Amino acid sequence: MVNLSPKALRFVVEALEYRAIAYETLLENEALDDDRISDVTNDLMFVKSLLEDLKKSLEAPIAQVF
Repeated sequence: MVNLSPKALRFVVEALEYRAIAYETLLENEALDDDRISDVTNDLMFVKSLLEDLKKSLEAPIAQVF
């Protein structure tokens, strides 16, 4: 597992939030076949799960190193 700084985690969270919005917009506005809807929905759920985990890790206290 890669250790990312809080700043890097915030950057990744922001990028995933934009990706989630793009998936939601795609599902709302496009005429998609059932396979594509399934793929996009699965990707959206995965992105949201990642977001939840990353946000939790940002909330965890960080030990100070001196």
